[in-house]
Amino acid sequence: MLIPTGFTAMPSKDGCFNGQVVMGGTVVQLANGLAQLTHCKFLGEAHYQVSHTTYSALSPSYGTGSRLNNSGVVKSSYKGHENNYLYQSTPLSERLAILISYAAKQGASAPDITCELRATGSNSYTGTVLDYGIKFIDLTTTREDRSPDAFIFTGTTPIDAPTNTTPTTIIRPLYVPSTNRGQLLNIKITVNDVVISGVHIYDIYQVEVTP
Repeated sequence: MLIPTGFTAMPSKDGCFNGQVVMGGTVVQLANGLAQLTHCKFLGEAHYQVSHTTYSALSPSYGTGSRLNNSGVVKSSYKGHENNYLYQSTPLSERLAILISYAAKQGASAPDITCELRATGSNSYTGTVLDYGIKFIDLTTTREDRSPDAFIFTGTTPIDAPTNTTPTTIIRPLYVPSTNRGQLLNIKITVNDVVISGVHIYDIYQVEVTP
């Protein structure tokens, strides 16, 4: 049946009683409401606050804290650092949008961030690659010790199953193959001269409605 785009209210409780036959408009309301429920879902999301060993530009002593301040130093030891973030998908999950807060410092090479989607069937960190993902380049950088956070976002543009076998610099959401929807997924993020302070994952689902 066609799926109505507008909100469809359920019939009045006064018109429906257990053990009684209902027909006509009441049946239509029930059918439309149930049809809409089959084509919608709550927005799945996951949020990670990331802390690092940092030190203030005003003090040589180390401390542990988040990057949500403007005096943490981007250490060169973060070059090539890998982060793994788990996400519980749903049977309707199709694409995952990623929002990352970070600070980057220009070094010998340009900083970058790579996002890749993996399965967790055998091991949470080395499972099968489901989407070779994307690579953020041309990041906002600083040469100062005081480095406020910047943000990057994959966007929410609907995409078909990708064919790339290496990370693409064309930014897009990560794609969840149909056979892996509903499974626990691993989003592997590799940074180059970048400190991540937050990772936010959003489930994108494109509903099917009547034009």
